[in-house]
Amino acid sequence: MHPSAIVRAATDAGLDGILICDHNAADNVAAVGRAARVSGCVAVPGMEITTEEEVHLVALLPDVAAAGVLHARVAAALPGRNAPAAFGEQVIANEAGEVLGFNASLLAGATSWTVGRATDEIHRAGGLAIAAHVDRERFGIVGQLGFVPPDLALDAIEVSATTAYDAGRRRYADPLGLPAVTGSDAHEPGAVGRALTYLHLDHAEASEVRRAIRAEGGRAVLGGGRPMEDLALHILDIARNGAEAGATRVEILVDEDPATDTLRIVVTDNGRGMDADTAGRALDPFFTTRQTRVVGLGLPLLRQAAQAAGGGLRVASEPGAGTRVEAVFGLTHLDRAPLGDVETTVLVLMASHPDVDLDWTHRRGDREYSLAAADLRSALDGASLGSPAGLALLRSAVRHGEQTLAATAGNRTRTEKQP
Repeated sequence: MHPSAIVRAATDAGLDGILICDHNAADNVAAVGRAARVSGCVAVPGMEITTEEEVHLVALLPDVAAAGVLHARVAAALPGRNAPAAFGEQVIANEAGEVLGFNASLLAGATSWTVGRATDEIHRAGGLAIAAHVDRERFGIVGQLGFVPPDLALDAIEVSATTAYDAGRRRYADPLGLPAVTGSDAHEPGAVGRALTYLHLDHAEASEVRRAIRAEGGRAVLGGGRPMEDLALHILDIARNGAEAGATRVEILVDEDPATDTLRIVVTDNGRGMDADTAGRALDPFFTTRQTRVVGLGLPLLRQAAQAAGGGLRVASEPGAGTRVEAVFGLTHLDRAPLGDVETTVLVLMASHPDVDLDWTHRRGDREYSLAAADLRSALDGASLGSPAGLALLRSAVRHGEQTLAATAGNRTRTEKQP
């Protein structure tokens, strides 16, 4: 878990950046930042603070200097000293993995700060205060206090990797009017990237992340999810492949058919396409033609998910004629991965590829809704789909469509259960 190992795990997972948060300390933040710069990854300084109520708050800090200031204040609020025999050595390392020393404070303990005081101290250091893993019983603010104090000046809510992002956002963040983020909360390199947040930035750096969470200057939190599990993020990955292969048009269909107990996902593009040999090798997890980092393993992982749910994957492609990917799943199969947050998929695709004509259709039984990028652009009167107005329109359209489908399914279920 030394700095370079963490950064290597992040780049291997395809992440553009990480928020590095030791518990009640920031000794290793600078070293992670140096390792990240060498790897072309962004390391945002942070800290995970335990309050006296045993609530975890994440501090997202503007720079290493601010992390150092908050570190000193937290250290003064930590009672007791570490017992290495019980809790292990608390190593301070450089980017080469060399041990420079040990933190003697009891980092596993709680500070003497209340939740309110900790939030104030984070803001005093110039940081943003995020309620960590709010959906968890232990150390989450709702689990520890039973509620979120109405006067607590939080900047965001974090949903853990154990909860579907869209469900966590609706339950915990939306009622408070706060943005929802998610992440791996990794305590070992292998867990890095198991959940992630998509941000709309001007460029990749720590200050931009702060602006996105605060929705400043057109920056925004687009959504999040679990790349290895959520089918919506598989769709995102495949559609981005098409856009980056020169496609000017991408069509996506998500078809949930209770009558046949199938979930069908079809992604079609008019990009460069592939010859038969390349199309066959595209299902090899160790083969890629992409030059940019990508989260997940693309088609091989989607095929594995489909087969696990009693279905399969078909890829049809010709050079110059585009590519069609169709994945079929048992809709109610116990091993079917969750669909995940389709809002994230639509927003990320349209915001990051505003000139691609993307058509999205989600069908459930005999009801469906569709979104066409061309129609949305017309409604924006010249504004980009990646602009604040464009993102607001996209969110509204997707949420309305999904809520309509959910309401229709709920009404049908209640009707069918009536005698």
